[in-house]
Amino acid sequence: MSRSTDPVYLRVLEDLRMRITEGVLEPGARVPSRNAIITRYGVGETAAKHALAVLAAEGLIEPRAGSGSYVRKVPAPCELEHDRLYFPGSPFGIDEAGDGQPQDAVPAGQQQPAARYVSWEHHTERIVPPLSVARRLGVTGRQAGMSPGTAAAPSPALVTATRYRMTADGQPVQLATSYEPAGLTEGTAVALPEHGGYAGRGVIERMRVIGIEVDQVVEEMAVRRSLLAEAAALTMPAGSAVIVIERTHLAGGVPVETADIIIPAERYRLRYRFGVPGPAA
Repeated sequence: MSRSTDPVYLRVLEDLRMRITEGVLEPGARVPSRNAIITRYGVGETAAKHALAVLAAEGLIEPRAGSGSYVRKVPAPCELEHDRLYFPGSPFGIDEAGDGQPQDAVPAGQQQPAARYVSWEHHTERIVPPLSVARRLGVTGRQAGMSPGTAAAPSPALVTATRYRMTADGQPVQLATSYEPAGLTEGTAVALPEHGGYAGRGVIERMRVIGIEVDQVVEEMAVRRSLLAEAAALTMPAGSAVIVIERTHLAGGVPVETADIIIPAERYRLRYRFGVPGPAA
């Protein structure tokens, strides 16, 4: 609820947003025009324009040139299953059966829905990581091999960055960028996550090949507005909400990989399943 000290447009925004989310204004319905908002809510043109702009930025409405704005048709969200660590670049996997239920849960005589075609695009390169990633990996020191007495200024160590784009039946599902300290796997059979005999095996199995046992996976989750490049890659309106997961694999408390995972918040829900240990003997 807006307060008397809040900007005037918030009163309009909150009411229109509520009418859309509660279904009073159904998908495809025309949203009140700027002039209609001015008359209905007793506000000025600036407030009406700003309210419509925010609704568009939130992905709730879509402007159509010469016609006005309409409530966006948003599909019911699908579920992404956690604990799918064999999926490259992400702990989340989409239901490939296409129905959200196990194979044996389909009623007798009812046809099993067609399987979904799930695929990944990926690209790997060596880069200087963003500062936030360097801090998460603890690689903000000098390049490997540089002696402490070297006069050159310190530079962050390189990381192996692999960018993924997952699609299901041609529709983008999620983006992920995985970062590993380059010196950790350099010269080994798992130096490139998606090449060689261990391609697509996941961080835990790949690290085990070179004698590193991952014993902890930490995930931090937040929701924010999408960046322009993210929105374009996920074919969603700019500024739409995305779920952001920062995931880090650790071995003995030392980070060996970290990743940023981006998922459209309006399309997907994340489902977590946890095993419960039995009673102590």
